[in-house]
Amino acid sequence: MNRKLLSLVQLQCLRLIVFFTLIFGLILSVDGSSSLAADITSIQPQVVQPPITGLVSTLSDEVEELPSDLIRWSTYWQVCWEPYPEAKEYELQTVLMEGKSPKLKRQSDRCFRIQAASNENQKSQGLLNRDLILLMHKIQLGYRVRAVLDSNRVSEWSQVMAVGATTVSE
Repeated sequence: MNRKLLSLVQLQCLRLIVFFTLIFGLILSVDGSSSLAADITSIQPQVVQPPITGLVSTLSDEVEELPSDLIRWSTYWQVCWEPYPEAKEYELQTVLMEGKSPKLKRQSDRCFRIQAASNENQKSQGLLNRDLILLMHKIQLGYRVRAVLDSNRVSEWSQVMAVGATTVSE
């Protein structure tokens, strides 16, 4: 009986995650549509070979103990890459099931880190639903990166790295 109830709860959690993911995707597709033109530069950069390589993605957990035998936990996903010759900065692009975001995140650092899962629950339950939440991200969310060079040049995009996955590529 307890296993049946646990399976039903897990199924309901999965349904909720899928529902909220779909809602989030719809919001992203509608949000800021009038500002998309401002995000796309009128002068297209020259794309040069090779793409960024040496991508390594990892997961790390942080757990905080709370009163009443509760914990608050977070799992962070980080992707790092090899330095690109002559790179001034790097650009990351969000890749969703619905397509690639036109908005790019620019940074000088060679690593990118985001919170991929979190929850607050009984300490005895451990990192409750962590694997399920990470699985949903692996299916629906990824990032790719390219180097920004001088003279309006950029490298080719790297392969897409799925959020929540721990992958090493050469």
